[in-house]
Amino acid sequence: MLVAYCCSPECFHLFSSVSDVRHHARWFAPFLFALRRQVQAIQHKYGPEEKKPRSHQENWDYDSELYAFGKRVGEDFTDATLRTALTDKSYVEREEARRKEMGLEGEAAKLDIQDNQELAQTGGVFISDYIKAYLRHVYRQLPEEGIGAICEHLTRQELLVYIGRHLGVTDIILCADFPIPHEVASTALQAIVGAIVQDTGAQKAGLFVRDFILSHLVDKDINELWPITNPMGLLVEILEREGRALPEARLLRQVGTSTIMPLYMVGVYSDKKLLGWGPGETLAIAEEEAARVALKHVFGTTENSPPLPLDPVKCKHLNTTVAEEVQRTRLGNQAAVSS
Repeated sequence: MLVAYCCSPECFHLFSSVSDVRHHARWFAPFLFALRRQVQAIQHKYGPEEKKPRSHQENWDYDSELYAFGKRVGEDFTDATLRTALTDKSYVEREEARRKEMGLEGEAAKLDIQDNQELAQTGGVFISDYIKAYLRHVYRQLPEEGIGAICEHLTRQELLVYIGRHLGVTDIILCADFPIPHEVASTALQAIVGAIVQDTGAQKAGLFVRDFILSHLVDKDINELWPITNPMGLLVEILEREGRALPEARLLRQVGTSTIMPLYMVGVYSDKKLLGWGPGETLAIAEEEAARVALKHVFGTTENSPPLPLDPVKCKHLNTTVAEEVQRTRLGNQAAVSS
C-alpha cells in the first residue's frame, strides 16, 4: 500500500491539533456506573431525598440573595421594602408563636417586620389597572369585556407563579410552609410590584408589568382569550352603537351540498361593504365564523395586525402615558375614599 506523507508546517499543526484530545481514565466510567447504582439502591430502600428550601442549603446568604434579586430584575429597592414584600403572613405568625413558647410576652413577642398583604393589594390593583389601560391604548375598538378577559388571563394565579418562579422569587420568600404554596408565590409577586410603586414610582412599576407580564401576549391570539358566545349579536350591537347599517349575511359560494361533507362560504356585509367571510359545514356555522372574522376587523385584532408595542425604546412614551393615567386614577380613588 502506498502512503503519501506531507511535511509542511500547516499539515503538521492540523494533525497535532486533531490528535490533541483529552480522554478520561479507564476507571472513570465504571466508577460513575457503580456510584449511580449505589445511589439508586439507597433511594429505592429509603425513598427519594426530602426536598429542602434554598435557605437550608449551603452558601446561603439572605442579604446577598435580596441584593442579587434587585439587580436581576433591574430595580433599586430599599432593603426594608423588599424584605416586607417577601415576608408572608404565615412566617410572621410562626415566629411570634415561637417567641411566645420561649416565654416572651407582649411587645417582646412581636416581630419588628410587617407582612406583604398591604403591598400585595397595592401591586395587584396596579397590575390590573396598568394592563387594562395599556390594552385600551393599543386596541381602541376592543370592548371592556374583551379587555377584562385578557386582563384576567394575564393575572391568573398560574401565570404569576410561573413568572415568580423563573425570577427566583420562590427561593427568597419567607414562608412557614414548604414547598411554597401557589397563593403565597403569586401574592409575593404582586407585593414586589407594590414595592416598586412605593419606592420608585408608577413608571418603573409599569415597565416591570410590561416586560414580565404583558410580554406573555406575544405568542397568543387575543381573540381566543375572549370567548364570544354570540358573535352576530355582538356585531349588531356594535354597528348600532356606531350608527351603521345592520349586518347582512350572504351566501358567497357552496361546494358538495349533496355529499356528506358540504362546504358553505358566507360573507357578512354592512352598507354594501364586506366585513368578513368564513367557511362552515352548515350555513349557521359559516355565518357564525363570518361574524367572528368581521369582529376581528372591527376590533383591529386580525392575524396581520401590528404586534404588541413592547419595545423599550420606541414605546417609551406609551409606558409613560399609561403609568400617568393609572397614577391619576389611583390618586383619585384614594381621594374619594378619604372624603
